[in-house]
Amino acid sequence: MARWGKRGVLTAFILGLLLPWLAVFASEAQEGVRVRAQQAGSYDWESQVFVAQGEVEITHGDLLLTGNLLTMDLSTGEVRLEGDVRMVQEDQELEGDLLIYDLETKKGRMDQASAEVLLSSGTGSIFLSGESVGLADGAYSVRSAKVTTCDDLDSHYHLATKELEYYPGDRVIIRGVTYYEGKIPLFYWPYLVVPLDRDGTSVFNLPVFGYSEQEGYYMKNSFNYHLSSKAHGHLYLDLYTRLGLGLGARHMYDLGRFGQGSVYLYAVPTSESPVLKSAFSHQWTKEHWDFKTTTSYENWWAKHELKSDNRLKLTLPSTNAEASFVYKKNPEATISEQRDMGIRWSQNLTERWRLNLQGSRIDQVRGEDSLRLISYLAETTYRQDRHTLTLAAQQQYNPDLLEGETPAWRTVQRLPEFKWVVSNWGLNSLPLGTEVILGHYGERPSTVTMNRAFGQLTLGRRSWRPAERTTVDYQGLLGGALYGDGQRQAWTFARLGLNQRLTDRLQFSSTYSRRDVWGHSPFRFDAQRPQEDLGLRLSYSAPALRASLNTNYNFLTERFSVLTLSTSWRPNSAWNLSLSAAFDLNSMELTRVVPMVEYKKDQFDLRLAVRYHPTDQVLERLDARFTLPVGTTWLVSYDSIYEPLKQAFSKGSVSITKDLHCRELRLSYDHVGKSVALQYTIKAFPTLPIGWDSQGGLSLFDLEDVADLVGVEE
Repeated sequence: MARWGKRGVLTAFILGLLLPWLAVFASEAQEGVRVRAQQAGSYDWESQVFVAQGEVEITHGDLLLTGNLLTMDLSTGEVRLEGDVRMVQEDQELEGDLLIYDLETKKGRMDQASAEVLLSSGTGSIFLSGESVGLADGAYSVRSAKVTTCDDLDSHYHLATKELEYYPGDRVIIRGVTYYEGKIPLFYWPYLVVPLDRDGTSVFNLPVFGYSEQEGYYMKNSFNYHLSSKAHGHLYLDLYTRLGLGLGARHMYDLGRFGQGSVYLYAVPTSESPVLKSAFSHQWTKEHWDFKTTTSYENWWAKHELKSDNRLKLTLPSTNAEASFVYKKNPEATISEQRDMGIRWSQNLTERWRLNLQGSRIDQVRGEDSLRLISYLAETTYRQDRHTLTLAAQQQYNPDLLEGETPAWRTVQRLPEFKWVVSNWGLNSLPLGTEVILGHYGERPSTVTMNRAFGQLTLGRRSWRPAERTTVDYQGLLGGALYGDGQRQAWTFARLGLNQRLTDRLQFSSTYSRRDVWGHSPFRFDAQRPQEDLGLRLSYSAPALRASLNTNYNFLTERFSVLTLSTSWRPNSAWNLSLSAAFDLNSMELTRVVPMVEYKKDQFDLRLAVRYHPTDQVLERLDARFTLPVGTTWLVSYDSIYEPLKQAFSKGSVSITKDLHCRELRLSYDHVGKSVALQYTIKAFPTLPIGWDSQGGLSLFDLEDVADLVGVEE
């Protein structure tokens, strides 16, 4: 027997060169086993047992084992490690008191083990512990296990089970699990799966209690299952005092080369009114083909809607094609029914020559009116340097028809149309481009049909700086068209912009646009309209104060657009005072004022906003939102929108929240929707358990555009 001193460092990989069992590892991983000990080590040649103690470290490939006392049987490859044992492999780490591990089979057992499992995308950690952990095939099985996301040494809650299976980076399977709040058992699940590799998937849902006028008092439950990585899902069991029993399931599947998707079905069969929700989605991809289909149906007191979106794509090196069918039906919506069918084919005939084919049909039902729109396009394009030649046959519909409007023209046909575009003439000083179009056109409902020749010379945007603080932008075009009946139309368009920095913080900008038109067009789709307007903007920007003033003057109508003012003053990190206003320069009336006050410090958050009409002396709207801490663990919050003209709230919910360290208990009441919910959330998982969704109006605090904020249509 040989012995080394306490201060020596033992290196046992030399012994591995003499022992036959290491040949297995040399053939598989081309790596040996390295052992280091800080105090002492001994080797018995007869029994081939190696013993070491004192900060023992074993490395084999990506496996790291550490402990205080090592006993290694070199004839079998079995390792026994005791005292502050740590096992690290890739991103996974286990700690325990005793490890028995076979380096050859990579199977073993760790007693009194614990582990911290990091979830994907940094969404949190899961802490596992158990009396015994079995190690085999990259998976862990735990006896007398406990699972929690609480990082406190004495966790506030945990899931307890007699048996647990842990697959690193994939999932944790728990059978016969009991939820403990402290030492009090509250809920029981026969089967629970905690996914570790999917974002946005609920780890587990606790029952949610609440009340609404339609449902009465309710308790909503969700149970997940995991048959395999290719077959898993959720089961729903809900109890309503006014509806009865709600049952449902969402199953996610993966059929390999036949695609993957999900099936969802939920119903309340005991309800007098029908309550049915269903959805199906599937995606199949093979080589150059890709197929996606998504269909959902809802029939209950708040919604009656059927939606289906189906698309088939073909992608080849020189060809792209797609066929689609989209269907929507909602009898209570403005558009009660709509069908969209389309097909597209695009192919490169040569390096510069391309063929595009498109066709679509839209059937829409809006109230008592029915609308059918058919469009098609067949074009071939040839590109050479700065030149592009296009020959097309097309029927195009006016997109305003889909918005329920009655535009000047409905459809236009190009049979055929030839286009020649020169993107740039190559003049460095002047970015000039030209466009020439020849074609035969037919327009509906005007029934005008004739030939048309179109030409346009374009000057791209240019900038000029006559002074350090002054910038001038300009662009323009010259166009004209000749028609088969002898009519003609010509026009010029110019845009001139001036940006003047008056001081380091004050800036003035203006944009002048003008279009002059001579002659007339027999068509409506290409008729040019005269234009002359001037846009003005004055803005101020400082670290604590921002302000802007905007308006536009139309020289043809001799009228101003609304003058809008927007200011924001932040004297410190807690306060923000802002004011938005609309002033009618034509009638010289202040039409709308929206002041807002925001204060936020630590957990205290207060926001107030009003919309006032000074001329009519009418308070149109009041928005209020606050979060008030009560003590160190309680929060009271309220979010509302009140409309004095209607003498009613369009939004209003109050909630009381109790902070329980790694958990949160919230009681919410929506006095507009007349519903209440008791929500328990484990904060380590952002997806748990449900979100509170008020059906109130849009808050003034959420609007960014000044025109929308003050209620002005630009």
